[in-house]
Amino acid sequence: MMLGKKVSVVTASVSATVLAICSAQALAAASGMMKAGVVSEGTVKLESIAIPEPAAGQVRIRVIAASVNPVDWKLAGRAAPGSKTIAGRDVAGLIDKVGEGVTKWKPGDAVVGLAPTGGYAEFAIASADAVAAKPTKMSFDEASGIPVVAETAYRALITVGDVQKGQRVLIHGAAGGVGSSAVQIAKAKGAYVIGTASARNHDFLKSLGADETIDYTTTRFEDKVKSVDLVLNTANAETNTRSVAVVKKGGKLVSVVGAPPADACAAAGITCGGIGSVNGQMLPAIVELANAGKFRVNIEQKLPLADAAKAWELNRTGHTRGKIVLEVAPEAT
Repeated sequence: MMLGKKVSVVTASVSATVLAICSAQALAAASGMMKAGVVSEGTVKLESIAIPEPAAGQVRIRVIAASVNPVDWKLAGRAAPGSKTIAGRDVAGLIDKVGEGVTKWKPGDAVVGLAPTGGYAEFAIASADAVAAKPTKMSFDEASGIPVVAETAYRALITVGDVQKGQRVLIHGAAGGVGSSAVQIAKAKGAYVIGTASARNHDFLKSLGADETIDYTTTRFEDKVKSVDLVLNTANAETNTRSVAVVKKGGKLVSVVGAPPADACAAAGITCGGIGSVNGQMLPAIVELANAGKFRVNIEQKLPLADAAKAWELNRTGHTRGKIVLEVAPEAT
């Protein structure tokens, strides 16, 4: 009897949460307006704007959580004077409406996706091909931390790096969003993973599967690592130049912080480059890893949507362990 009561309580709680989301959605839809983190003059602030409509091939997502990436505030700094856009790209939530021709999704589906027109909002628009089913073992908060960083890491290691079982992989900035994603993806492929990070993050990296850790604040990685098959650099441009010497001939150096020095790469007999565009196409593969228990998202801090500017300041420090998440609506499970 007690078990039955507990199940009833949990079911009632979940139903109440979903009802709260639907009620809030209905109120917003009735007014035709929504709250969004709007970029203006290089900063972000909460404003009330019109709810967008999905075009053919698009879906509208009722956002429950959105995560913060460095590209969010970097793009804000390059925006034209007087322009206004919605910040962010990473979202997790419920499909609210589908555009013409969309058959793979329906209202109510729980998804994670890339919203190129802005994810810091109560409603976001995404291509139907740039979303994937939310991982069953993750909360919406956790799932929102997947898109940009995990796809960046996946493209770097799998699409470009073609990492293989038994290869030695060096990941710079391994505790950050892209880095921590890369550690897990490389381990899932059976690679031997070495990560650079400050000492406070070494236990965290080991928990993700890193085989070795290097404290970049006290040790030059060149003195500890030689002849790796693949380097992924998420740190800075200087690290690109220093990394050339530790890659074995025929190996690869992939950078997400600027192009590695072409002449030095050619002289060393290694392949160097970037990853191209992140468009959400790799999300199903990453969700598959998450559902298999081989990928997780560490949330450094959660903040309400209204505190997006504060989230940017925290992200700018460059010392985030995993992700900073903006909570947009009540969590549904």
